[in-house]
Amino acid sequence: MKKSLLLISFLTAHFILLAQPKQEFRAVWVATVNNIDWPSKPGLTTEQQQKEAVKIITDSRNLNMNAIIFQVRPASDAFYPSVLEPWSRYLTGTPGKAPEPFYDPLQFWIDECHRQGLEFHAWLNPFRVAQNSNEPLGGNHIAFQNPEWIVKYGNLLYFDPGLPQTREFVVKVVKDIVWRYDVDAIHFDDYFYPYPLAIEFPDSVSFALHNRGFRKEDKADWRRENVDIIIKMLNDTIKATKPWVKFGISPFGVWRNKADDPRGSDTKAGATNYDH
Repeated sequence: MKKSLLLISFLTAHFILLAQPKQEFRAVWVATVNNIDWPSKPGLTTEQQQKEAVKIITDSRNLNMNAIIFQVRPASDAFYPSVLEPWSRYLTGTPGKAPEPFYDPLQFWIDECHRQGLEFHAWLNPFRVAQNSNEPLGGNHIAFQNPEWIVKYGNLLYFDPGLPQTREFVVKVVKDIVWRYDVDAIHFDDYFYPYPLAIEFPDSVSFALHNRGFRKEDKADWRRENVDIIIKMLNDTIKATKPWVKFGISPFGVWRNKADDPRGSDTKAGATNYDH
């Protein structure tokens, strides 16, 4: 009897699995940093911004896409009203300034995507603070409250990923989005530490304070673990807040070159996911 019930249960489960239609993930990235995709330039009216958004979503649907990956936080800023971070300069041209007439761009994109049958994936860059260190930040930016969190690398500003406080802050930003908005997924792009320059990334202070027993010669392993830590924190937080919200990352295309690791790909990438 038990064997018969087990067989029936197995066949039922197998039938259910077969009955589920396969679905491809066909997504479009909509980059807001530097106004790459949307809005086409800062300072457009609310009506113009919304018209451009509808066109992108409609064109994506007509091209048989089924998801939009929208950059809601390109540089420690927000395309939605937030008590944690200022409005993005890429909306109005002024950091911290809300769109006029007022509306919530994130909510508008979510509603329009769902109306047209597309998933909405909120895309964030975790540690980038400013694309240009000479540009002013919004008046309520967390950098003014905690300047020790910020490092300059090249001409850009970043949160230091080696500090527990910055990781906790990023997780707080993500939880706020997941809790308040009906997003289908949280999405991160391909870098946490920035692409390397000729100079060393300035994290000697955070390493001295929070090295967790790593030796100086093992700093790369420490950095990799910093990334591991925040990924786990993010996943745990998202699933604890809304278990159905997906979480994914688009990694850099080359893990390692074969010249550096026999398990690597037959490539000659100047930057690789593991090493840089």
